[in-house]
Amino acid sequence: MKRLAIVVLICTILLLSAAVGATTIRIWAMGEEAKSLHIIAEKFMEENPGVKIEVQAIPWAGAYDKLLTGIAAGQLPDIAQMGTTWMAPFGAMGAFEEVSGYVERSEIVDPEKFFEGSWQTAVTEAGILGIPWYVDVRVMYYRSDLLEEVGYDSAPQTWDELYDAGTKLTARGPQQAGISLLFTGTFANEFMPFAWQNDASILDEEGNITVTAPEFIEAIEYYSQLFWDDIALKAGGELIHDFGTGAVPIFFSGPWMVRMIQNQLPQIEGKWGIALMPASESHTSFVGGSNWVIFRASRNKEMAWKFVEFMSTPDIQLEWYRIVSSLPAVVDAWDFPELADDPVISVFGEQLTESRATPNIPQWGQIEQAISRRVEEAIFGTKSPEKAAQDLHNDIERVLRRQK
Repeated sequence: MKRLAIVVLICTILLLSAAVGATTIRIWAMGEEAKSLHIIAEKFMEENPGVKIEVQAIPWAGAYDKLLTGIAAGQLPDIAQMGTTWMAPFGAMGAFEEVSGYVERSEIVDPEKFFEGSWQTAVTEAGILGIPWYVDVRVMYYRSDLLEEVGYDSAPQTWDELYDAGTKLTARGPQQAGISLLFTGTFANEFMPFAWQNDASILDEEGNITVTAPEFIEAIEYYSQLFWDDIALKAGGELIHDFGTGAVPIFFSGPWMVRMIQNQLPQIEGKWGIALMPASESHTSFVGGSNWVIFRASRNKEMAWKFVEFMSTPDIQLEWYRIVSSLPAVVDAWDFPELADDPVISVFGEQLTESRATPNIPQWGQIEQAISRRVEEAIFGTKSPEKAAQDLHNDIERVLRRQK
């Protein structure tokens, strides 16, 4: 009996030692990413024996409230997937680990290895609060066959060409439009690229409001003109259906639309393409996506950082693209033939070199609402572009003053 007791004691000690030595990294992830992240996590665990990755799936619809509740209660994971537009509001709460020290020591994570626009989504006034995981970027989708009918053998690539092509496409008949600008009442992803293309901005580097600058007013006027002249739809329709019938031959959207068109519109195969955003001074587009953040409350920050580094290597970025079709945030991943030689996907890589994110400040949500309201007033002619811009300036001034 004594020998049996000794054996049991030894086994117990070994089990306890194994448990103490094990490291569990808890991750909150959203949407389709959460469903597939375990595939990549398995690779990380194989390379790091004794580490366990636990992924909790959270629906995007409830993620914001889940994060708020977790921060308030102090019940957070080690790592979370964070939408780029959420970085500033949650960062202002002090929940994220500032990782500039990790970045300085890393041989994998370096700002120069990421697209500049994507990297800026992780940087706030509080420092580097995250690392880009994958990116979304808007491009132009167009019906090549219909553009050819109105004299274009390639996509319009300037503001003048877009207006001209849109005018000719609209002239095909009363049920035909030239462009869909996805007029949903939220212009962070829709109007702002036109402002950036014209070298306009919301705030300058010193934080001064710049929406009454001539470049910004000109962008409002150009954007509104597309609606005034019935080139752009004033109400949303069934975009995929309208693209298939040719009722709307041009629209701007992200990479998820590629697969939707391929799956739902086989009848137009070979009759459509994608291209860079139209240029005034540049082809700048909106970039979004998701970042990795490490929470300050994590007890496993070093291993959490090691996981972030693992997810930032070009080969893992490519592997993730293969699994869920999310575009890599790491520039070198775009050198793989699978991306570089794809005539459709490679356009997104080119567009990412000219892309920007909206200002990474906690007040952006309120500013975004003000932009929507004032641009809508210009579109429907209740205010001139100049008056809309001045009122927008006053709106932003009030928002920023309230937050001081």
